[in-house]
Amino acid sequence: MSAHDILYGALELPIDERIILADAINQSLNPIDKEIEKAWLVEVENRLKLLDDGKLETISYQDFFA
Repeated sequence: MSAHDILYGALELPIDERIILADAINQSLNPIDKEIEKAWLVEVENRLKLLDDGKLETISYQDFFA
């Protein structure tokens, strides 16, 4: 089976199955770096704590995109 055959077969799948397939292909091309993932988790937890403590200034998405 050629890549062309696989592509056209995949395009006939329902959208939810195409999303799963596209994500799997993307992950195979861009593997997750576990150290970077851990660092981002720490950063998110720190930001949430600052937000909960009232020490983080936020802006609305309208202001951000203005």
